[in-house]
This record gives sequence, structure tokens and C-alpha cells, in this order.
Amino acid sequence: MKKIEIHKKEKLYYNLMIITSVLLCIPGILFLPYMLLIGLFVFLSTGLFIGYIKGSGVHVNKDQFPDLYTIVIEQCKILSIKKVPEVYIVESGGLLNAMATKFVGANYLIIYSDLYEVIMDGRKDIVEFIIAHELCHVKRNHVYKKMYVFPSLIIPFLHLAYSRACEYTCDRVGYELSPKGAIDGIKLLASGKRLYTKMDTRVYAKQLEVTDSFWVWLSEKLSTHPHLSKRITPEMQRASFNSFRYSDTKKTLPNTTAKDDINNTPDFKKNKEGDTLKKEDNQRFMPNF
Repeated sequence: MKKIEIHKKEKLYYNLMIITSVLLCIPGILFLPYMLLIGLFVFLSTGLFIGYIKGSGVHVNKDQFPDLYTIVIEQCKILSIKKVPEVYIVESGGLLNAMATKFVGANYLIIYSDLYEVIMDGRKDIVEFIIAHELCHVKRNHVYKKMYVFPSLIIPFLHLAYSRACEYTCDRVGYELSPKGAIDGIKLLASGKRLYTKMDTRVYAKQLEVTDSFWVWLSEKLSTHPHLSKRITPEMQRASFNSFRYSDTKKTLPNTTAKDDINNTPDFKKNKEGDTLKKEDNQRFMPNF
């Protein structure tokens, strides 16, 4: 059993959002009508989205795509998620993604159809990684936490920084539940179902050493997700290169330089303070080796 470390910046940025929201409460009363209108708009748009998913998507259960449903059930048990989210598959037009959301107290896990097809290609472990990532959003209650600190959204970059930190936390949980599928899962999201097997992991992880620039930096700061090349962590690389289960890991690696120590990856240095899931989460995870 292994404890999962929460990315240290998730806690830092969320605390800053709480402080900001509290400070904005008093002057925010003047803008209360506008805030209520915005809240109503978000509520209605989310409700319409969930209605579309329920009406046009495919509800995953023990009778419909049972292999996918089994993955969700097993991971919910590991993560101590008592109420299993409703799971739907939607046609994605070639997009590879999944998402977790919440509406009126109910959690939903939405999986794009092209991602499910990866199971049919024999890479169940990749889907396990991505589902575990999304279930971590459910476990950590990220959707509602963002709603609780809604006033802080007026501070540029803060809520985006918090969102990126949440993604790192969820990546780590995904890695713990499916270590062999983690690195290929990120490569899949980066290059697609056909090309990811031909990608060189170390070259991609070091890509920003060559291509980094102000615009690369700014594009990430304006995004809810870190750049994919930065999400390949040292732990993921070790899981990949110590395994010879897949033929693409057997190829010769390129010559390395002094910068190869990606333990210095700026946005995912190991948290020396050892932050773990809060006591109320009472979480430990068993990797699927």
C-alpha cells in the first residue's frame, strides 16, 4: 500500500483562492445580482449539457460495455468512492478525452468513444489510467471546490494555476492505479491512437528544453491543464523503461545530456513535505502491477 501525494501547489493555490474570496465578499455584495445571474447561467448550461449526455450518450452499466463499467467499479472501491458516478460514452469525432463533472449532487464520468476503442486495441491499462485520473477529480471534489471560491475567479491566473495543480494530483493517482498505462496514456493524448507507439518518451519529456519560449510559458499559464510534455514525470518514465511488456520500450534510447535528470521538472518536483490526502479521505492505493 502506498500513500498518494497531493501536488503541493493544489493546496497552496486553493488556500489563496479561499482568502481572496473572503476578502471579496463585502465589496462583492454590490455585484450580487450580477453574480446570481452568472450562477444561474452556469446552472442552466450545465443542466442542458447533462440532459444532452443522458439523452444521446450511451449509459455504461453491467449490461452495456461491462468491461468499462468493471474498471470504474474497481477503481471506485480502491478510491473509497461510495457512490459510483454515472458513466456515459459519447461520440467524439476523433477526440481522445474523458471528463468528470457534477450536477445537483450527482457525479458524472463522460468518456469519449475513441478513447474506449483503445480497450479494443488491447490497451486496457491506458483507459485505466485516464479513468483513475478523472475519478480523482470526483474524490477530491474539484468541481464543487471551484464553485465555493467563485469570487476568486476575478484574479487573473489564480484559478488556472489551481486547476493545473489539480491535474498533477490526478495524474499521480492515475499513475498509482495504472503505472504501465500512465506514460502511454499521455503519449496517446499527445499524438493519437496510431502514432503514440512510435514516440520516444525521453525525447518528448525533454522537448521543452529545446522549444521553451515566452509564448510556450504564457500559453500554459492561460490554460487549465499543464503542457502534456511536462506531465510525463520521473516515476512514469521509470515504470515505462523498466518494463519490456511492449515492444516500443525495447528500442535504443538516444544519447543523454546533463539535463536528462528530469527529476528537476519544474512543475512536478517531489513534495518533500510529504503532503498526502487529507485524513478524512483516509486513502491508500494499490498499484495495478
